[in-house]
Amino acid sequence: MMKKTCLSAALILGAGMAQAGEYCLLDGTEVFSCTFNGGAKAVELCDAIWEDGDMASYGFFKSNGEVEKEILQEKVTMLATPWNGMGNYVSESVRFDADQSYSYEVWSGGERAEGAVLEGGINVIKNNDVIATLTCDTGSVTSDLGTLIDMIDLAQVSP
Repeated sequence: MMKKTCLSAALILGAGMAQAGEYCLLDGTEVFSCTFNGGAKAVELCDAIWEDGDMASYGFFKSNGEVEKEILQEKVTMLATPWNGMGNYVSESVRFDADQSYSYEVWSGGERAEGAVLEGGINVIKNNDVIATLTCDTGSVTSDLGTLIDMIDLAQVSP
């Protein structure tokens, strides 16, 4: 019984602070991740199935797991830009709104060629103007933004 109680307490305490690279592993719904500044910071996007409603989550955190910015947003309210289907460079993005004036647009892109490296980053937007751009560390991007974009589209057309 003591072992079970300690494990439960550890899970409860650990759930409040994401570990680097494990922000979405609480539910396994990661759709994007990358690191910045040689791994000092990271971002992960999740399908927030643990919340009521149809939500997505944005987590920006330090390598020690300290969350610097967390946004939970209903998919029906999100702006998504899918690949336009033209050219060899495939890019897509989703935008999370932090408040009435700040948004965080997470993007990924890459050439449609064998061995091409996927790129990504965050555009920090204030009052619809890009005020900062963070570029992901080379080789750190994992992206399935297309799946999140499909979920956003579905949420916006469903009654």
